Amino acid sequence: MSTVSSAYPNTDAPEQSRLDYLDEIMVDHNNFRDLHARFLDAHRAGDDRLMNSIAKTLVREVSIHAVGEELSVYKIMDHHGLHDSADHSRDKHQALHNAFNEVDTNTTSSLGRERFAAAVTNACNILFGHAEEEEKDFYPKLSSILDADQRSKLAVEFLKARDYSPSHPHPAAPNTGGITEQAAALLVKPVDAITDMTRSFVKLKHKHASPPVS
Repeated sequence: MSTVSSAYPNTDAPEQSRLDYLDEIMVDHNNFRDLHARFLDAHRAGDDRLMNSIAKTLVREVSIHAVGEELSVYKIMDHHGLHDSADHSRDKHQALHNAFNEVDTNTTSSLGRERFAAAVTNACNILFGHAEEEEKDFYPKLSSILDADQRSKLAVEFLKARDYSPSHPHPAAPNTGGITEQAAALLVKPVDAITDMTRSFVKLKHKHASPPVS
């Protein structure tokens, strides 16, 4: 499992004159790594309450990120001859939805501390393996094809897609990035929001840029 930091810069800049989709992707990836490290610390400390809060934050952030990518970045990959990479990523996302669904529907109380920690570890192993192949292979290829304006436009599309992405995994939902997935996301997001009202979350270390006002 890789938890190394990325070499890509500017993942914390709140404002940029020109956005880049990869910077915004890396904000999420680096938050995932930070949350996982904090989860391990909480596990070592035997802090069940903090373990649950961090795990539910991971569930929320991974779910939003995954659907956001499917509705924006993977569609662009399809358009620019990277369909195999996009399809591979969709398959990985399905595995992520399945793995994080176990975390989403359980706590340290329902599974026990060690089994719950194992479920989080399993989900994060899939997550970090996929993040690494995106960072080292898929996205460098896409960035070499897109010019600066296209990368900026894709960043805005990704940030907007995150806004209406569900905050829980839905393994049975479509993940092809079309109107069907968008409609499904809009349908379940309010239900997810109600569930989130009953949960506690931790603060995120890395912040997304603000998209320009159109």
